[in-house]
Amino acid sequence: MQYWVKVMFVDNQELLIKDAVSHRLSEDQEFIYLESPREMILVPIKQIKYLSCDAAVFASKKPA
Repeated sequence: MQYWVKVMFVDNQELLIKDAVSHRLSEDQEFIYLESPREMILVPIKQIKYLSCDAAVFASKKPA
């Protein structure tokens, strides 16, 4: 599944990834990993004002 992820930085610049395949927090909680089929971006948590993503990522599964 591909979805969009938007990162707004503390300096008001923004990063939009339209074809993300995953985003996750690092084990030490210092970075956010943003992955797309073409690249992987590491963003330091201290540089992020907010992060938003497509709500379809959190859609519940239908009962069997």
